[in-house]
Amino acid sequence: MKKFYPTFLLIFCALLLVNNSYGQGPGSLFVDAGPDQVIDCATGGCTDITATFLQTFDTSGLNYNVNSITYNPPFPFNGLANSLNPNIDDAWSPVDNLPFDFCFFGDLETEFQVGSNGVIRFDVDPTDTTNGWSFSENLPNNTNPTLGEANVFTPCHDIDPSVSTTEEIGYEVLGTFPNRVLVVSYYEVPLFSGACNSLLATHMAVFYEFSNVIEIYIQDKPTCTTWNSGNATVGIQNDAGTTAFVPPGRNTSDSPWTTNNEAWSFSPIGPPTYVFEWLDSTGAVIGTTPTINVCPTGTETYTARVTWTNTCNGEVVTLTDDVVVTQNAPFTVDLGPDIDTCDNSPIVLDASPTPSTPGVTYEWFINGISQGPPSTTQNTFLVTAPNSALYGVEVIDPTDPTCIVNDEININFYLQPYIDSPPNDLFICDDGTNPGIFDLTVNEPVVLGPQNPADFNIFYFNGTGVDITAMAGAYPIVGSNEIITIRLEDLTGTCFAEATFEITFSQAIAGTVADYGFCDQDNSGDEDIDLPFTFNASVLNGQSPSNFTITYHISQADADADINPLPTPYTVLPPSVQIFIRFENNTDPTCFDTTQNFTIFLYSPPNVPPPPPLILCDDDNDGFMEFDLSMADDDLTGGDPDLVVTYHGTMLDAENGILPIGPLYTNDNPWNDNVWARIESLSSSCYSVVELLLEVRFSPVATEPSGPLRLCDD
Repeated sequence: MKKFYPTFLLIFCALLLVNNSYGQGPGSLFVDAGPDQVIDCATGGCTDITATFLQTFDTSGLNYNVNSITYNPPFPFNGLANSLNPNIDDAWSPVDNLPFDFCFFGDLETEFQVGSNGVIRFDVDPTDTTNGWSFSENLPNNTNPTLGEANVFTPCHDIDPSVSTTEEIGYEVLGTFPNRVLVVSYYEVPLFSGACNSLLATHMAVFYEFSNVIEIYIQDKPTCTTWNSGNATVGIQNDAGTTAFVPPGRNTSDSPWTTNNEAWSFSPIGPPTYVFEWLDSTGAVIGTTPTINVCPTGTETYTARVTWTNTCNGEVVTLTDDVVVTQNAPFTVDLGPDIDTCDNSPIVLDASPTPSTPGVTYEWFINGISQGPPSTTQNTFLVTAPNSALYGVEVIDPTDPTCIVNDEININFYLQPYIDSPPNDLFICDDGTNPGIFDLTVNEPVVLGPQNPADFNIFYFNGTGVDITAMAGAYPIVGSNEIITIRLEDLTGTCFAEATFEITFSQAIAGTVADYGFCDQDNSGDEDIDLPFTFNASVLNGQSPSNFTITYHISQADADADINPLPTPYTVLPPSVQIFIRFENNTDPTCFDTTQNFTIFLYSPPNVPPPPPLILCDDDNDGFMEFDLSMADDDLTGGDPDLVVTYHGTMLDAENGILPIGPLYTNDNPWNDNVWARIESLSSSCYSVVELLLEVRFSPVATEPSGPLRLCDD
């Protein structure tokens, strides 16, 4: 039988240190597969094997478990390699390097200092040599340097190494990778002040590589209330002095207190950082829980394998240990591993013994209840859904009725969900004000169909696999589109079905179009215009034309309903027409903007009557004169300040507004000539062109009379 029984593990395995070779401490990595075993009929041909190992947990968080542990110091309090402050009171040691990575409150620590008043710190300061002694505050604390400068309190109290020649304050790094430890010890250090010097304190802190566990062992902690009120505290706190973990009854406010032979561990709280596996002799994984049931057919070696990952630095360590199980029963029965299935197909259990043993009888059980008398023919048993239960069998050899071999198997049928209909893609229109918050749960009735929602848990994951279930009702999209996975699980999490859908934050923001005016130049009473050619660039406002459809409408209602788009060309009637724009996203036709509109004005050209000709008398009678054309301006504009006049040599130039002449102009043709006047409106750019005639008139020449004029007086 290969069944899996969850058991509680011993987190620590204490090993007694007996000499200077130093064994591993209880916070070191280890795995023990247990003693070798021999099994026979009395055990049913099967047995449990159990491994113990060190459990480690993620150190990136800011929380610790504080546990009272057996007082069994793994290292001596005295004789450590590095002696500190032999005759100096209230001092910090020089900064020293920690030769292994140690994570403390989520920080990677590489240096430390030891204070003579029972404290250690990782937030080192080589310029600070004074370790304070006076305090009355509780941990955590960052206002009193006595407490605020320290991280580990073993305990913290005012002790005085300067008055003793036998005390020791020291530290040493022991062991090899991955089980190195930093041991900091205070051995028989007197309490401060003359009245208290006879009281000796002995305690240590142990820092474990890889597990990042801290242990504090207190052999003797006397108290002397005549100095600093006998204040003392045990615990750990972060560098900022804002978070601390203190054993019950051991904070400053609990003082004065006395203890001996006391020990505490401080273990990080977080996800497990180990993987445990049982392997058979072929290397196949046969279990992942510390206790499993095995039914070998002969002698089999099973291997307990633990892989630890140090989240402090990413290092990985694997340790193994073997246990040998020897089978002495004449045959074995193996119903196989426990079955958790999402498939409702029948399951056939086969209890045929190995090796084959003729004449044996079989009695089957469901949840311990016999399913009929023993039979020599019922070596198999049919299990059908949804009958989840513990199924068992007893196999008896009639030649030796005392030899009963049994096996059991847990079979669980779970409800397999299915995707009734593919989920719908979801769209939200980015109109410049919508924040793009999606309700993913609208797809739940779609995928569930007739299935009972109470039978399932529903989860959502984004395109990177991150669980976003907590925000499924109001999920803020990242970017303009995402692929979402919806997952239906039965209530045990064993069976599931998945489907994907896309959420799109479509954009449809039309650019502003300015009002537009143009001229009914031929005075026909209407004018055609190409709306897309004239206005699409303004509506797109730099966006790609391939992503949008633009239509123009005569009313807001038509634009909103996407009906009656205006044709191209569109005929404009005077005096004006209001145009409504529909700006629609091609990917999501439900995403459109109809907030923009503009007005087209149709202007008429100026009404200019034919002007009188400009006439000059030829002073030399050669037929040519220099005209000041501007003298005709008032006749052409009628004094309207909105009209401006330019003069041109040809009608075509005047129509096109090019090659202006004048205002001083000498006629090309003698005596009679003409020019063309363009009269243009400043407000509408409409214009009229009229002919201006130029006349050069002959000047008569006077002759001197030949004599005086005579008259007779009659």
